[in-house]
Amino acid sequence: MLTCANCQYEFKYKEALPFSWKSRVGHQCPSCGETQYYTASSRKRSFNMTIIAFILIVFLNAVNVPFVWVVAFAAVIIAAMILLSPFIYKLSNEEEPMW
Repeated sequence: MLTCANCQYEFKYKEALPFSWKSRVGHQCPSCGETQYYTASSRKRSFNMTIIAFILIVFLNAVNVPFVWVVAFAAVIIAAMILLSPFIYKLSNEEEPMW
């Protein structure tokens, strides 16, 4: 689960879930008010999972799996990535470069 790197506050699932779909870069800790950023390793892990899901979807489409099944598979993958994101990401006090 997401933990504040400054005060070690453990975000509740309902607090951490919006982090995955909000577009801003930093997020405020409700306990100490410090801005928290995703670690570079968390962003790389998320990027890798997205690329793997994309490759699987393209592969399914290439081997003539019915389009309805491909769309259903894509919806399940996207929902799983969003719902599991609080357990995948880690936070830091400063924004780290990706590369």
